[in-house]
Amino acid sequence: MNPTLIKILKSREDISDYLFHFTKGSKGKDTLSKILLDGSLKDIHENGYICFTDSPITMLPSMFEIFDHYDEPMYAPYGIGFRKELLYDFGCRPVIYDDKDGLSKLPMELRWRGVEYVPGKYDYSWLREWRIHKSEVPFSDNDIIVIGNESEEVFDLTYDLDDIDFDGDVEEGRTQFLGFAEGHFTRKYKGISLEDISTVNRMTKSELEEFLGEQNQGDQDGRSLGMFMYNI
Repeated sequence: MNPTLIKILKSREDISDYLFHFTKGSKGKDTLSKILLDGSLKDIHENGYICFTDSPITMLPSMFEIFDHYDEPMYAPYGIGFRKELLYDFGCRPVIYDDKDGLSKLPMELRWRGVEYVPGKYDYSWLREWRIHKSEVPFSDNDIIVIGNESEEVFDLTYDLDDIDFDGDVEEGRTQFLGFAEGHFTRKYKGISLEDISTVNRMTKSELEEFLGEQNQGDQDGRSLGMFMYNI
């Protein structure tokens, strides 16, 4: 890559190294959990494409604070991010913003990229949208980073529970007992929360990379699961 371009990209906090896909509505976290379980993004509404944004995640906490006041927000603070070059190689491209007349002149094979734009009236350019003309985007564990609202939520989404050690006594004739458990969690995905970003007053791109660079798949986190009711 051109060394001057590298310096420019590093100096521009408004240019993202990632493309993000965020879920929608009050069930956004549940939707993200299903995406991770499936291991793929799907065009569930049959639009003919899947949408992403190249808005830097380090600059988005304030936007999600606005959406937080809606019962069914347009976008929820839960999603996944891909390296931009990975999705580009897969066919993802920036949308083409234009008025209806301009969009009508696009060849049919490019119509999926067209988004109407009328300044002050119909303006979604703030989304900085990219699209991919596919019905599904599969991903592997190391292809993505997971985005959540709070740090504990991101932990729940990015770690798998591999092993549980139980400690408790069973009284004769009983079918339940109250016990204690120690869990061994293994990291599956890299991830970051909006809470983490806000804590350091809007992370820079380099701080984001440093934060993610300290996360490794397979890392273990041992923590108490606390008291539980165990059915025999």
